[in-house]
Amino acid sequence: MTTVLQVIDDSLRELNVISETATASAEQGAFGIRRLNQVMAILRETKDIDLGYFSQTSTSGTMPTPEWADLAITMALAVASASKYGASVSIELASIADSTMSGIQTKLIVEKKKGVDLSYLPVGSGHYGRGNNILNDN
Repeated sequence: MTTVLQVIDDSLRELNVISETATASAEQGAFGIRRLNQVMAILRETKDIDLGYFSQTSTSGTMPTPEWADLAITMALAVASASKYGASVSIELASIADSTMSGIQTKLIVEKKKGVDLSYLPVGSGHYGRGNNILNDN
């Protein structure tokens, strides 16, 4: 399982704010938690992306999201934090952030569609074996 600190550290590494072996400072960690909570609230409220995330208060906690979403969350956090550190968002980082977030949206749409029961709909003209006959309500 991924920790909140790992997501914050990885996002700072993407921006070249900390080195590969460094860990976020206490101040960077506190800012990272605030920004992570903001990013996840925006995703949930404006993009209808609900990954089960709830507001975090500590960097030592486990991310309350599926592991398959970690990369997209990390990249979104990096993009959202770049201005704080005076870092530029590279074309590659923006592209990865965009494509991984699109992947999450696609996965969530597919999962919602899997639960839809369409068996009550009529099959159509000439197909009376499985569905309703719309001509006589049978």
